Amino acid sequence: MAVSISTDLSVTVGDDVVADKLAKKQSLLNSIEKNECKALGVSQVMLGLLIMMDSITLLFSDTTEVVTFGVPLWTGLVFVTAGSLATMIEKYTYNRNYICCCINTSAVAIVVAAPALIIYFTDIARNPVEDCVHPETEECHMHYSTLSRRVVKTTLAIYTLIHAIISTILTYILHRARKQLDHYTTINN
Repeated sequence: MAVSISTDLSVTVGDDVVADKLAKKQSLLNSIEKNECKALGVSQVMLGLLIMMDSITLLFSDTTEVVTFGVPLWTGLVFVTAGSLATMIEKYTYNRNYICCCINTSAVAIVVAAPALIIYFTDIARNPVEDCVHPETEECHMHYSTLSRRVVKTTLAIYTLIHAIISTILTYILHRARKQLDHYTTINN
């Protein structure tokens, strides 16, 4: 509601254009944030599934630290769980407990990514690519085997690093939304 007074002291009451624009911008911001969370959640699910699928080839090779500790399995499961919770956030936008649950699972995904990256890089450093023994007879099976394992482990490490970045962004967005929701709940009480 806007009030204007003219020079002849007549009062005119009308709609407040600024308040209408502010409400529209705030609803647009809320819809963008919901879609961001959903998009980041879908990318988390996809990266988790990619990590688990790409690691299948490592099961048929020599047993190393990555396979022994089952790093791709537990990181993939945590990433898929965090992503699936984030994709459902638009249904529970105003549920503070659900937002806290999403923040916690994204934080767990960040924490899980750190030891996974350490194990990946340790495994890559401890298992170098073997040299080709007889390049003239083309009997370099071990060379190509260790090279392909190294490429797969490097790819998995890159996926895990990307996922840690996505989880960090999602945690920040959700934390900001929770603070905003806390502000509105204290005003309403």
